[in-house]
Amino acid sequence: MNCDAILHDQPRQTLNDEPFLLWEIGQRRVIEHWMDHLFRSNATMTLWLEKDDEALAAVIRDTFPLCKRVDVKSGVPDAATGFCTYVDANGTIQLQRGSTIVSLLPDQPTTKTWFAMVKKWLAEQQKFGTQLPEIETQIAPGVIIGHHCSISKDTVFNAPCWIGSGCTISGATIGPNAVIGEECIIAAGSHITESYVLSRRFIRPNTRLDGVVATARRFLDHATGEPVFLS
Repeated sequence: MNCDAILHDQPRQTLNDEPFLLWEIGQRRVIEHWMDHLFRSNATMTLWLEKDDEALAAVIRDTFPLCKRVDVKSGVPDAATGFCTYVDANGTIQLQRGSTIVSLLPDQPTTKTWFAMVKKWLAEQQKFGTQLPEIETQIAPGVIIGHHCSISKDTVFNAPCWIGSGCTISGATIGPNAVIGEECIIAAGSHITESYVLSRRFIRPNTRLDGVVATARRFLDHATGEPVFLS
């Protein structure tokens, strides 16, 4: 079956200047997790973009094989063709039968929706373990660490949490519900809970992050999408 996904004009909030569907969740992007969900339901996607985004369309066309096909079209259809897919306010990807048009994103800050998806992904990792054992290791239930990391013995992990490949962590406390993207440096004394540090970020000594997204240039409260200024 094919599902229509209706992305109205791109959300105001961006992470590292990328649109929502290209935001990272672990080693992959939102659109890749989404397509995995549809693939398990034997579904494909037609992504409707109210505002043209050739960069997004190009990434999607180059990413997916035929078995996880995504068609990208411009505009908004008058009605869904049979099924519609969207993410709800709790971060759950939904499939809805019928011709009713439902926007891909709920009416709340985009960062809030995204982090709800992140937490669901972490919960699945904790329940089922890593799906990529060739490139990451589960050292305890719900604690998954990528390859080529340097982590001091006094670092504390509280599940669920995920550490990307190539990270250096010195005497920090990570989790619960924390993600450290690939090639990050987390200095001693840092406490990171309910937060996401995007890839290739440096977190200074004794930094406390709770409910925060650390981007390349700033910190955001993921519940509101507004900047956070750390003391």
